[in-house]
Amino acid sequence: MNMKTMALISSVFFVLLSAGCGVTSRIPIHERFRTDENNVITDIVTGLQWMVGPDRDFGWYEANIWLRDLEGDWRMPTRDELEQLFAAGITTDTWGPFDNSGWIVWCVDYSSPNMAHRFCFLPNVVFMGAFPPVPSGERVFTVMSPAGYSIVAAGVLSPYFF
Repeated sequence: MNMKTMALISSVFFVLLSAGCGVTSRIPIHERFRTDENNVITDIVTGLQWMVGPDRDFGWYEANIWLRDLEGDWRMPTRDELEQLFAAGITTDTWGPFDNSGWIVWCVDYSSPNMAHRFCFLPNVVFMGAFPPVPSGERVFTVMSPAGYSIVAAGVLSPYFF
């Protein structure tokens, strides 16, 4: 085997190994997330489109009512989708285009009995769950999926839980 072939095999092996180990894209936030004139944020890696809700506290039901009143196919993000934002570098220290004064964002966890879930964006803090309630800092983001995107979930797939 010549050196070029060895280099190619090594490169392919590294790419496959990296994909299997969950290595995430480290594109800088200002390049990865693009905001349009309607304040819709597009993630160029996943194709997901995001909108940040009003910068005030929201309870679970109030967040769903706000979301329901939007035009288009907006839905509550899944916990995994918020984990992807966090892995991309979105935190309370570096909100980038997701700028707000909160620290927790509502999401759906299809593995949870009531599906209401919260994701904490404080760096170096592990906190996820629906309860207990927190005194403030709960925000709502909404997400729209590109064509062909699917959510694999157990249970009901409706974005509204009334």
